Order: sequence, then structure tokens, then C-alpha cells
Amino acid sequence: VTQLESARTHLQTILDNLTAGVIGFDARGGMDTINPGATRILRLPLSAYQGQRMEAVPELQDFAAEVAQRFASSEDSDGTWQDSFELKLPGQEESLNLLVRGASLPEGERLIVFDDISEVVSAQRSAAWSEVARRLAHEIKNPLTPIQLSAERLQHKLEAKLEGPDQAMLVRSVGTIVNQVQAMKQLVNEFRDYARLPAAQLNPLDLNALVTEV
Repeated sequence: VTQLESARTHLQTILDNLTAGVIGFDARGGMDTINPGATRILRLPLSAYQGQRMEAVPELQDFAAEVAQRFASSEDSDGTWQDSFELKLPGQEESLNLLVRGASLPEGERLIVFDDISEVVSAQRSAAWSEVARRLAHEIKNPLTPIQLSAERLQHKLEAKLEGPDQAMLVRSVGTIVNQVQAMKQLVNEFRDYARLPAAQLNPLDLNALVTEV
């Protein structure tokens, strides 16, 4: 008896100090083992539902159904499985991403061990978005230099052949193209560096001149 109590205490100490969540189910499907890691990850008072089925926790009804389905589909194998789940909890702005490992135990008991991988999933999404941003920026930036060079060539070829208002319009139009190309290049560079909008650069503006030009 002493050895059994010592082993039980040793096991409980290990469960209490695991960062992963552990939930053990008896043969009737009731939660008979719940470690503090499970309560911390799910942010729910699971101890209040000890002995009851996981479906009894209102926030975990869908999750419980998915876990039961995974156990049912693994009966033909060795009873172990691993899968990821996205869990939306009330009062939480962001979904909780869990990596869950399940195992069937003797006498119809079951066990799930799960980790919170939300930060890992978020990092993967950020990396994927960053790669998309770099590729998109590259595709946008490619034609900008030819556009600027073409406009400058037109000015070089035609400026001497035009006079008065026509010449002024040509210079102003080419200047607008070149300025907008430079602004686009700056925007694309910022977007490439992780889709950040460039910081605003405030300059004095003559509204009357702008209205006249438009």
C-alpha cells in the first residue's frame, strides 16, 4: 500500500508540473484525471466537471465531439492518434490552436494530452504573409523603372520640339509620373519589408495651386 501511494503521489506530481494539458477518461467517458496544465491552457474551471463527460462543459461540446470522432476512427489501429484543433472560446478574441495526442488505455479508458500551439501557428501565418508580401512587391516593382525611363525619354525627345504651354504641360506631366513612380517604389519597399505602410511625410502644400492643376 505504501509503495502504491508513493507511486500515485509521484505520478500526480509529474502531472501537476507538466506544461501540457492532460485529461484522462474512465470507461464511461467521464473526466477522472485533469491536471493544472489543462485548466491553464483551456482557461476553464475543468475541476468543477470532474467525473462528468467533456460534453458537459458548454464551451467544449464541439471539441468533445471531434475528440470522440478521432478516437472512433483510430479503433482499427493501435488507438493512438494526433491532430490539431482550432477552438473558439467565449470571451476570447483569438482562437485557441491545440495539438492533441490521444491514446486508448486498457479497460476502455482514454487519455488526451494537448499543447497550446497558437503562437506557432501565428508565427507560421506571419512568415507565409511575409513571403507573399515580398513576392507581390517584386512583381509590382518590376515595371516601375521602365515606366520612369520611358517618361524621361519622351521628355528628352519632345521638350525641344514644344513651346509655351505644351512644353510646360510635358514637363509637369513627366514630373508627376517620376514623382509617383518614386512614391510607389517607396511604398513597395515598405510593403516588402512586411507589408507595413510607410510613415507619413508631411510637407507644406499650396491648395490653390493643387486645385488649379486638377
